[in-house]
Amino acid sequence: MIFPGAGGGADWSFPSFSHRTGLVYVGYGLINSAYSNTHGGRVNTARPLGEYFAGGLAAVDPRTNTVAWRQEGDWSLAHGNGILSTAGGLLFQGRPDGVLTALDDRDGTELWTWQCGAGVNTSPLTYEIDGEQYVAVLAGGNGLPYPDIPKGDHLWAFKLGGRVGEAVAPVPPSRRNQIRAAAVTGDTARNTITLGRIWDGARNAPGTTENLVAQNAMSPQHLSIAKGTTVTFVNPADNRSAHGAVSFFEAEFDTGLLMPGQSFTYTFDTPGEYFYNDPVAPQNTGKVVVK
Repeated sequence: MIFPGAGGGADWSFPSFSHRTGLVYVGYGLINSAYSNTHGGRVNTARPLGEYFAGGLAAVDPRTNTVAWRQEGDWSLAHGNGILSTAGGLLFQGRPDGVLTALDDRDGTELWTWQCGAGVNTSPLTYEIDGEQYVAVLAGGNGLPYPDIPKGDHLWAFKLGGRVGEAVAPVPPSRRNQIRAAAVTGDTARNTITLGRIWDGARNAPGTTENLVAQNAMSPQHLSIAKGTTVTFVNPADNRSAHGAVSFFEAEFDTGLLMPGQSFTYTFDTPGEYFYNDPVAPQNTGKVVVK
């Protein structure tokens, strides 16, 4: 595991230096990566499925290379979310959920927000016309690190006393690295998850060959069921390896290690989204969505 991730803490956002405070302001991301050298020799730096993405803003003293203050939040702010610092003591920075914020440069306290209608993955700027100051920003979205950042084509210019209203808030990106395989219903899968196999969409059935390399060797990888459904996790008798399914973060269930031919049942009584992985081949991740 690599933390804060293969993209680094501050990937490609523009930082800002304030002559007023003497601090450099940097947006950062906390997005783990996982190097794996699995059976079959495959090596990659996949972002683990199901992990939470996060990040924040740090104020760094360049004279001592120390952090003066830091504000952690729900969003990675290291992929184009540039910062503007002003002589009036404000920091302007956009977020992938479409919100432009104005912060106090002394401690990061949020003073003002504006919904721009699409991800703000650009750098705000300021200019003056006829003695009046403006702040402008483009909100168009982005594909990193969230593939579902809302897209658009919105150019905003702000001044004191402006009368234009905010945009309608778009659907924000998922804070987790989502499994995007199509949902398979419990009826289709017979309320069974077959471990170590990749779902065969053409047959609507588990694959016939064990897989210890892929991230999606749960059949199905995305199971959708109703509240109160009992699900069977099975390691087929013709698999060669032990397998399992362990829910992480929510800690909802743990099958333990299942040898070939063994199974485990669990009843899902609480609606939610439950990610789990295989302790034998931990890159292999699935999710159960309970409605």
